[in-house]
Amino acid sequence: MRRNILRMHGSRIKRLRKEILEILRRVNLDESAIEAEAIRQSSTELELLDQRLASLESRRNKALACVHGYGASLAYQLRESEGRIIDGKGVLRLEPPSSKGRTAA
Repeated sequence: MRRNILRMHGSRIKRLRKEILEILRRVNLDESAIEAEAIRQSSTELELLDQRLASLESRRNKALACVHGYGASLAYQLRESEGRIIDGKGVLRLEPPSSKGRTAA
């Protein structure tokens, strides 16, 4: 779409750009003056976005810390369970089913 606009209006855009730059030059300004004004007018929105971004980064960092803590806790529990299984402590032993009370089919 942008290419179509440039193709259709390219020469007009170039001419308008030259006129604007000439007007700015007459008052001792350049394109950076337009950029600076746009930033100044958007500063409130930019500040809100910056605050929101900082808040989201903080939430992400807290979530990652929780995930790390959960992983460490899980690893500890697995090591403890592994030790009990290897030592045979605290592990329920399954007995083979007894033949008493069963009838042959």
